[in-house]
Amino acid sequence: MSQREPLVGVVMGSDSDWPTMQAAAVMLKEFGVP
Repeated sequence: MSQREPLVGVVMGSDSDWPTMQAAAVMLKEFGVP
């Protein structure tokens, strides 16, 4: 069986949520989470 690489997404209700979720996106990137 082949292993699949997990994917993570940042889900927001609207564009106005981005300032709050941006920190989470930065941390995911720093940890190398695709």
